[in-house]
Amino acid sequence: MIAVILGPDYAMARARMKAICAKQDPAGDSTSFLDGKSVSIRQVINDIASVGFFSAGRVVVVEGLIERLGKQGSRDGGNVPDWPGLFAAVPDASTLVLLDAGVATLPAAVRKALPKEASVDQSAPPRGPQLLGWMQKTAQQNSSEMDQATARFLAESLYPQTWANAPRNPAYDRPPDMEMLSNEIAKLALTAYPGPITRDHVATMVDRGTNDQLFSFLDAAANGNITVAVVELEKLLEAGEDPAKLLAQLGQNVELGAVMAAAGRRDPAEVGRAIGLSNPARMTAIQRGLQGQPSSTSLRRVPLATDSDRRMKQGELREPLDALYDTMLAIAANRRGAAR
Repeated sequence: MIAVILGPDYAMARARMKAICAKQDPAGDSTSFLDGKSVSIRQVINDIASVGFFSAGRVVVVEGLIERLGKQGSRDGGNVPDWPGLFAAVPDASTLVLLDAGVATLPAAVRKALPKEASVDQSAPPRGPQLLGWMQKTAQQNSSEMDQATARFLAESLYPQTWANAPRNPAYDRPPDMEMLSNEIAKLALTAYPGPITRDHVATMVDRGTNDQLFSFLDAAANGNITVAVVELEKLLEAGEDPAKLLAQLGQNVELGAVMAAAGRRDPAEVGRAIGLSNPARMTAIQRGLQGQPSSTSLRRVPLATDSDRRMKQGELREPLDALYDTMLAIAANRRGAAR
């Protein structure tokens, strides 16, 4: 059996992987995990082919292999990745699981080599009524209840523009983060115990209003998309957001972009956990914004943000809003220069 599990939602991808492992090897005695960011395809072949004399097969989970070797021009120890050889080496009694939450679509090289009987799961978060149903079920799993109206209110609070439907342009999508949403529901269930989760609990415990606009602004500004950034900034200012706070958050986004660029092919959520982020999945959005840009461009943005902060402290820029615009324009100019 060959199972490919793609993203974009890390929590859903991991849950699917665990379900497959539990079904194929309930005791877990014949399951091994390999780091696809460093292992070669030959090493994976050796592992999946090593079935013990009394074993009915084994389960091998490889995380990050497709992201690293699935792109056109990728090299595996200097050679073209042997995807056909890998898939042909899987014994009938064994299970190969390729887990790649950082990949949303299957690369052509992998798709062409993949046998027809292999399964491919895309871990796309549910939207609309399906998302509301999932939220109610999660509340029940946390020994609580939540009616559909409350679930909708929570979804609108966290993802006002994207909970019901994904936008046509993927660049503007902020899909529900199922791990973060699960944690929010667990927090609400604990607060509401022993009663059900109500709208009042959500209004008290969950930040509302500008979350979606804030992330849209930060992603656009940190990546030099000045047209989108200015529009989103105006919305935030009209909603009463503090320019000094936005400046600090933009500086943090720029720093995280440099960290993600320096991390190379490491899983974004793994990087987030390694640096102690309260929401490690935030690094997935950071990585998405860096796609198609040289890593050096992200690294050059750090001194640009630092320079604006220095100029404000020295009095060259009088207000935090001035420093905010100065940083946005400098990053946009840097992006245009890199494009040339």
